[in-house]
Amino acid sequence: MEEEQKMIMEKITDCRRFGMMCLSLSTFLYMGMLIPGYGDVEWKAGLLACSSFLFLILSFVFYRRSAKLNEKI
Repeated sequence: MEEEQKMIMEKITDCRRFGMMCLSLSTFLYMGMLIPGYGDVEWKAGLLACSSFLFLILSFVFYRRSAKLNEKI
């Protein structure tokens, strides 16, 4: 039982780390959209916006999974 809780805690830690990584990457990509010069090329701005949104969703998924694993403890 103790090993199972330890594995769950490790998964929670991993999910939080991946969530934070996705959130910071999303922020970085969004800031790239604000740089003058890249807004002129539509496909680059669209790519940055889609990537930012995708990483934001992934961040939410990882934090949600972390919360569900935390309920198991």
